Amino acid sequence: MSAPSEPEKYSIDEMMERLKTRTTEDPLDQGELVIRADGSQAIRVRKRKRRSHQPHKEELRHHRRARILQVSAALILLLLAVFGAGAAIIFANSPPFREALIQKIAVCSGAKVDLQQFRMNPTSANAGQLVMTWPEGNALRDLTLGGVKARIFPSSFLGKSMAGEEVSSAQGTLTLRLPRLDKPSRETTATDEILPIRFNRYAVPQLNVVIGDPAAPLVRMQNSEGSFQPVNPNGRAQLLLNRGDLAIQGWPKLQMDRSHIEFRGPEVDVISMRLKHENDSRGVFELSGTVLPYLPDRASTFAVELDSYLVAGIAGPELGRLFSGRIDTLPSAKSNVLTFRPGSEPEASLAIVFRKSLTSPFELNGFPFLFGLYQTLDDDWFQRPMFESDVSGVIRRAEGKVALSELNFENKDRMALRGALTLTPDGKLSGNLEVGVAEAMIKSSPNRRLDVMFGPLKEGFRWLTLKIGGTGASPTDNFRELFEAAKTTVPAAPAADIPSFEDLTQPE
Repeated sequence: MSAPSEPEKYSIDEMMERLKTRTTEDPLDQGELVIRADGSQAIRVRKRKRRSHQPHKEELRHHRRARILQVSAALILLLLAVFGAGAAIIFANSPPFREALIQKIAVCSGAKVDLQQFRMNPTSANAGQLVMTWPEGNALRDLTLGGVKARIFPSSFLGKSMAGEEVSSAQGTLTLRLPRLDKPSRETTATDEILPIRFNRYAVPQLNVVIGDPAAPLVRMQNSEGSFQPVNPNGRAQLLLNRGDLAIQGWPKLQMDRSHIEFRGPEVDVISMRLKHENDSRGVFELSGTVLPYLPDRASTFAVELDSYLVAGIAGPELGRLFSGRIDTLPSAKSNVLTFRPGSEPEASLAIVFRKSLTSPFELNGFPFLFGLYQTLDDDWFQRPMFESDVSGVIRRAEGKVALSELNFENKDRMALRGALTLTPDGKLSGNLEVGVAEAMIKSSPNRRLDVMFGPLKEGFRWLTLKIGGTGASPTDNFRELFEAAKTTVPAAPAADIPSFEDLTQPE
């Protein structure tokens, strides 16, 4: 198309002239002259591609290429990791790895190890059963664990060590014994190097502990929850126990509440052990002290503290029926201790000074003289005397015997009791009790034999000494004999007016 200032038509001469007079700025420099079919001429100009500079598109292409490289590298690394993990898992479940792990456990524990049904996966190591057995020179006899599962670190697959956060076992049984000092204590030599088995915690939610011969153990604890920490904040190995049924040979059954035990070389520090009576969740029997298992000639001593604890839980059910109530320990320099001497024939003795707990009364029951006093004084209180305050004494247990001594019970308006009793392992009961009755009650009694039986006034009471015998289940005393003997000193009177002991003690 021509410019608006140019004519619409040209003659042939004019066109030829224009061609001759074309300057350097002519469009032909930028194009090609062509002649149309009708003879007209035109300049064909080549189209130029737009070549603008676009840096954002270049940056996008650069990022895209980098992302492709990164994804490719990640896929390669992932494939290598999967391959490596698969190879590691295969190796970890191989017999050589299992045998190497058994050797590591033996080095750490010093025991002979039997590992059954071992297998590993990417997050844990598992075993159907683990049994460790120690030589006779060790206080540990054997440990059997079932359903073992360890939460492991990935480095454990390399085989140099087995490490992780926790090892747990569904159930376990630990047997302890008196070590023989002339025998070795380890199956393997101890090492000062970093141990190849390293976990922060070992837990058994259902743990049984046996001390002594499993057929007739000295101590058996069942259904406890155990947690062992190789290094606690104090830098010591630590064992925590929660709940459990505790049976000690010759002692009442107990319940483990909780226990905190630390190990210091060959010594065992019982920081705190809280026990309860098997049928009572209120009272507390707490121990603390040090055990010396490798020094059989030295006695291990525990401090004892009772808080609202049933008498039956210490003295046994038979004496607990005669003396019923809750007691607390009284501070004492020479008592409130449990002494244990480990040896071929282990000996344990307990001595506590007690007083009645302030939260409950204390009752006396089952002695024949109580029924005699009830009948002769015509006072129902004497059937089951209840002491609201002023109750104290000493309980000792040793060699199967239980002794109550320095008994001091007092009810100012009616009765006081002093004396000591002993219950032997075969259930025989013996001892003497001094029974005091308020003078006003004796004077008001219609039966004058009591005035003859009881001695002079002392500390506000008239006193009578009784000899106790029989068994813990069926105690006896000589109240009847003393009552019958008292009639010989009573002035003569018609026989009908002097009732016999049988008449006085007949139930109404």
